[in-house]
Amino acid sequence: MIRFLFLLLLIPFAAFSQTEKLEAEFEVMLFSRHVWRGEKMGDQPAVEPSLTLSKGAFSLNVWGAKTFNDSYAELDIIPSYTFGNITLSALDYYNPVKGEDNQFFNFSKEKNRHSLELALNYEASEKLPVNLMWGTLVLGDKNQDTDKPFFSTYLECTVPFSVWNIDVEPGLGMTPFKGYYADKTAIINANVTLGKEFNLSDHWVIPVQTAAIYNPYTNDFFVTIACGIRIN
Repeated sequence: MIRFLFLLLLIPFAAFSQTEKLEAEFEVMLFSRHVWRGEKMGDQPAVEPSLTLSKGAFSLNVWGAKTFNDSYAELDIIPSYTFGNITLSALDYYNPVKGEDNQFFNFSKEKNRHSLELALNYEASEKLPVNLMWGTLVLGDKNQDTDKPFFSTYLECTVPFSVWNIDVEPGLGMTPFKGYYADKTAIINANVTLGKEFNLSDHWVIPVQTAAIYNPYTNDFFVTIACGIRIN
């Protein structure tokens, strides 16, 4: 099922953008810790490479993360379509488990390490200067007690602005009902990110950032720092 949906989303990328120029962007970041939606993944710094191919309104992103001690690893394939300020994405999350027989193309019930999320993003504009995000896990997110999907959902709002040429982005994320993120409706991600980019040339950029993240549901607090290089 995951393979079918993924291939279905790639059809428009291949078929309907023949007249557009294909663009590529590569980035690799080093994070002191990998924190995702208020939850720490792994217990050591993580290397996070990313490759994005875009053609017209369509893009395909391949993103990965791996900690120094293999306590966490992830590989995502993300096709997206953008119209105006809105982007529709399908996120195929692949999370191998250390010490187990993980195979990327094994989708059997017992060994499947994939989950699929459908997401809708709104990018800030003059009329509405906030970033909005809605993501719902539609596959690979079952309630072990009932064997039925949770459809775990994450909602986030961030407010991007600049101070002294530094990008500032405070945000708030929540889940509206019981699922993967929490056992009830809860705010799970209150954060603020500071970032700045240093242009080495027209095609080489060094991004740096730091973030303070608090999860009110679990009462966990994290501070992360990151730096890397981007080529386009």
